[in-house]
Amino acid sequence: MPLTYQLKNVIYFPHFNSIGGVETFCYEMGLKYGKDFDITILYRFGDADMMKHLSEVARVIRYRPGSKIVCDVFIFGYGWDKDLFDHLEAKEIIQTFHADYICRHLNPCYDKRVTKRFGVAENTTIGIRDHYDWASDIVTMYNPYTPKQTQKVLYLISATRLTPEKGYERMLKFATALENAGVKYIWTIYTDSPRDTGHTNMICLPQRLDILDFIAKADYLVQLSDTEGYSYSIVEALSVGTPVITTPIAVAEEQGIENGKTGFIVPFDMSEIPINQILAGVEKFKCEPRESHYETVLSPGTCDYDESLNEKIQARVLTLYYDVELQKQLKPGEIYTMTRKRVEHLENLGFAEYIE
Repeated sequence: MPLTYQLKNVIYFPHFNSIGGVETFCYEMGLKYGKDFDITILYRFGDADMMKHLSEVARVIRYRPGSKIVCDVFIFGYGWDKDLFDHLEAKEIIQTFHADYICRHLNPCYDKRVTKRFGVAENTTIGIRDHYDWASDIVTMYNPYTPKQTQKVLYLISATRLTPEKGYERMLKFATALENAGVKYIWTIYTDSPRDTGHTNMICLPQRLDILDFIAKADYLVQLSDTEGYSYSIVEALSVGTPVITTPIAVAEEQGIENGKTGFIVPFDMSEIPINQILAGVEKFKCEPRESHYETVLSPGTCDYDESLNEKIQARVLTLYYDVELQKQLKPGEIYTMTRKRVEHLENLGFAEYIE
């Protein structure tokens, strides 16, 4: 037997996605007005996590065809529903427009029982009013939003190969420790061997050569190696004022890592991770890279290699390919005279070899 719901204020959308503006609108309505007004969110189909989220601020009911809805105020949007409207009794029926209908070429529904129409912005309101005579009474009603306190999100970065000595297993333990402590974080690992880390917020991305720009924006560079000769990623991070989280590798202090000042040194077994201190951060610092003095051993002057590149030499073709300079297809075993520069290029490609 169909149910009859005696309600006060109802917000109806037939479908709720996992994220979206309509979903945020319903949450913010409940958050702002739910303490003072009895609000029910009515739906037909919806993402389970989203419906649970909305239930934190309002009553959530799934509409079943044939059920009767009796309420004081009924608010709906794009979801005109004949079955529901045929079983609806409301003192006030408010139609809301949550999109730029004109720009998107959408056709809004018309129902003579609607008592008020709201556009979420002047642009939407004007578009509806100018295009539909039946909506001449539409006015703008901005979507509610309650400003909120935010929690710090930790932005971590690693720029490293993931060979065994680089401490990948420690990285996974570190991510787990952050999650167990309820820390919100995003950790991007730029590497030559991307993989699925099993952690939603720990993402492996392909290597890139302009990595310093990304390191400069991070809260910390993380390098949890077994050992390092002289880590360039640590040098790069400290040079742009990004603190480093690392293991007690022998070279850590020599590279400029001072616990609590330019970063944090965590034990190899990851047993004690100062999460609260890491979240608190360190004061701004300036760390200059150590001077290098290869000028004391490098030989001055220039060599004649560049001039030799135009020298003509012979090359043997190794594989069938089309030579763009000769404008012909070359076959394995054929011998041609070319510049040294050209032969070296073809050798790098595996197409030809230099004949002694």
